Amino acid sequence: MNVEILGDREFITSVQEEDGVWVLIAGQSLYALPAEGGRALPVWSSAEKAKVFAEQLKKSGFSPMFVPMNNFLGVAWLGSTRLQIVDVLASPRYGQESLTYTAEELRARLKT
Repeated sequence: MNVEILGDREFITSVQEEDGVWVLIAGQSLYALPAEGGRALPVWSSAEKAKVFAEQLKKSGFSPMFVPMNNFLGVAWLGSTRLQIVDVLASPRYGQESLTYTAEELRARLKT
């Protein structure tokens, strides 16, 4: 079994157990990265992991915010045309490549 499959299982299981994900917010600003056709949204399975990542950013003021699973999978987040989320980065660590899902792939994985 390769590392990507193990990472996928760990991430999916963790966010299902938490019944949501953690994102980084500073005021009204959501931390996201440019991606082809929209934005890539980093999400974490715990507030602690998100906080560790935020502390590494040169931009200050970002802090973890919990998003319940129903909201995350719905029109407010992954289905939002305003947010334009095309990719989701699973529990990224600063300076390392992370497991990446398209928004549709992650929706399908989390609904099962």
